[in-house]
Amino acid sequence: MNRRDFLKYVAMGSLGMYFNTLETEASKLETAEPMIYKRFLQFSEYVKRPSTEIIVIHHTDKIDLLTKAPLDEDSTVERLHKWHIEHNGWAGIGYHYLIRKSGMIEQGRLPDMVGAHVYNHNNNSIGICLAGSFHAGVAKPTKYQIQSLKELTSWLCRKYDINPSNQTILGHRDIGDTTCPGDNLYCRLNEIRKYCKENSE
Repeated sequence: MNRRDFLKYVAMGSLGMYFNTLETEASKLETAEPMIYKRFLQFSEYVKRPSTEIIVIHHTDKIDLLTKAPLDEDSTVERLHKWHIEHNGWAGIGYHYLIRKSGMIEQGRLPDMVGAHVYNHNNNSIGICLAGSFHAGVAKPTKYQIQSLKELTSWLCRKYDINPSNQTILGHRDIGDTTCPGDNLYCRLNEIRKYCKENSE
């Protein structure tokens, strides 16, 4: 092998190592904790959750008080926190996370604490709520909400060692007497599970 060929192979090898490093760093970014905005809300009590086996997806589904029709509105963790205290008599917001229309993820209840979002399953579940009303004929989640839901759910599966499936990533209706999270979000859950499965390593 002459000197020119030797230098060519060395350069190719160096480039290969460089691109492998870039791929590794990109992979780390994909599996990193998503940007979550902490709001440091005050709760009247906290109870640590004994286990985390399922992730339950919700929508806020605000109702117009006059017409009783669903309203597709954005919301904030602070508003839901206030509502759950004043109208439900809870310790604070029942969900662990809220995903806004913009895709912003806000932390509600502390992640390792028992939530108040799904009857009889709060002791082993995390609750994620998307702002909006996603009944058929009302509205659909934004593309930003779906992407944030994928990233958040995937990260939670890795954090709590949850195997993504239709037994572990659920719509509220799967284990409760409700239409939540609305047909237009519920029909996307297989897409969420598939993403989590592909990013579970």
